[in-house]
Amino acid sequence: MSLPAPRRRNRMRAVELAARLSLALVFLTAVVGKLRTRAGFAAFVASVGQFGVPARRTRAVARLAVATEAAVVVLLAVPSTVPAGLLLAAGLLGVLTAAIANALRRGARPACRCFGAGDAPIGARHVARNLVLLAVALLGLLGWAVGGPPLSTAAALIAAAAAVPAAAVVVRLDDLVALFAPTPSRPARPAGRP
Repeated sequence: MSLPAPRRRNRMRAVELAARLSLALVFLTAVVGKLRTRAGFAAFVASVGQFGVPARRTRAVARLAVATEAAVVVLLAVPSTVPAGLLLAAGLLGVLTAAIANALRRGARPACRCFGAGDAPIGARHVARNLVLLAVALLGLLGWAVGGPPLSTAAALIAAAAAVPAAAVVVRLDDLVALFAPTPSRPARPAGRP
């Protein structure tokens, strides 16, 4: 049994809002993390070079990346520019995913400075994370295209309640992986020895 069209549209509006909020939070965290300190931005610039960008262009590429992330946040915050923000987010995520995949194919494992101070080496989880975010951007775009009546306050709160923890998981993914990663076992000590 399918839902009546107005209810489906209202749910898609909730999907669009949840996508907007999660992407805005993720990209805002990325911008703030990279620009919080000079040392943090310098580390991000250095990591850009490890992705195969020529040394003379690393600073410009790093600035462009941060400016694009900031533009995504602004575009997602203004209702009339939401589609542009979702498209820009999808495009940027596509480029970043390709850069990570290319580095992995070359055998490079630079630190993931996606949110500033992280030092975990890039891996398949970063490709997967970006592909999930890309899907979120596309779902948000679909939700925007379907349209529908404005969301009720309750539906908007539910969308926000889904977006905030989702964004937190994305931002802290490396920490969560480290937390749940198996620890190497230590050899057992013989009884009676310290």
